[in-house]
Amino acid sequence: MNLYEYQGKKLFEKYGIPTTKGILIDKTVENDYVYLNQLNLNFPVVLKSQVKVGGRGKAGGIKVAHNKDEFIKYLKQLFNLTIKGVKVNKILIDEHVDIEKEFYLSFIIDRSKNQIVFIFSPLGGVDIEEVAQNEPDKISKLFFDYEVFDFQIRDSILRVYGKRLDVVKQIEAIALRLLNLFRENDCILAEINPLVLTKDGKVLALDSKIIIDDNSEIVDQYEEDDEEISEIEREAKIKNLAYVELDGDIGIIGNGAGLVMTTMDLVSLYKGKAANFLDVGGGARADKVKESIELVLKNPKVKALFINIFGGITRCDEVAKGIIQAFEQKKYSLPLVIRLEGTNKEEGREILNKLKELNNNVFFVDTAEEGANKVVSLLN
Repeated sequence: MNLYEYQGKKLFEKYGIPTTKGILIDKTVENDYVYLNQLNLNFPVVLKSQVKVGGRGKAGGIKVAHNKDEFIKYLKQLFNLTIKGVKVNKILIDEHVDIEKEFYLSFIIDRSKNQIVFIFSPLGGVDIEEVAQNEPDKISKLFFDYEVFDFQIRDSILRVYGKRLDVVKQIEAIALRLLNLFRENDCILAEINPLVLTKDGKVLALDSKIIIDDNSEIVDQYEEDDEEISEIEREAKIKNLAYVELDGDIGIIGNGAGLVMTTMDLVSLYKGKAANFLDVGGGARADKVKESIELVLKNPKVKALFINIFGGITRCDEVAKGIIQAFEQKKYSLPLVIRLEGTNKEEGREILNKLKELNNNVFFVDTAEEGANKVVSLLN
């Protein structure tokens, strides 16, 4: 789960990481001028859209207001803004600071190495990927299993920035506190970009990006505040279905996260765009398959459906029954591509012969590659 910036900054305060003080407001106060005029604002202030997508600065989602008139004007602009498909419903009114230099600092899990990585760069405020591509010598990476010594963090910082030791000491202290936050909150990523040096010599976390493992027990305390999760995703959580909504128009259903992700990659390879990720899991029964189809097709953007099943403990005949039940009940007519392989494959194929009576836009394929190519070509 991604946290909003203001949620991440609350965690920073809890762990003693110096950050800016802000006031959170939501869209309900947009026209409440009595409330807005009562805010004790020390201009200039920064208005920061609270969305969980990147690039909000480039999209006009951050404004600096120098007086009340600008504040009201920018407030209305931001509440009417949509950033990468996400409407702005919350704004953090943050204090303005005079910046001398920006840094990048993060801890992230590297799944390929099964290790934690400490990443530091003296070039902050931009995408770290850009720095990696254009100036790789300005990035320091430290890989470790769980424990790490203070001097290792310090040496990693000094490797790319050693101009002011007083600043290095502040960055080191913040890094060690961020590591504690990372460990104790089941984080996948804990990032500060930018971490800034102010003109009066203080190092502050100006922004936060925290991603917590979805399986963590602490996720529940943030879910009620998550406005960006769609209604379909909320329903999927209730039904215990692994579903993520995406921007495309091809519905994807498979069994096993790896197979579903591979299916999405194949669709992309053939120039299609997945509308979702949905993993029915191992051993899915007919009722779960039916629920999964109904859930995916609640998304009005879905114009075709690709069901890719490789049966192990998942039985192809159970999957077939679920598909038939969904189409019998809802009378779907959109293009449907099905690949069934594995346990009880022949029984499943036999059951699905009835599907042609319910939808004459059904196509059976033998491989995932063939299925991805077919579903994309049907839309083209």
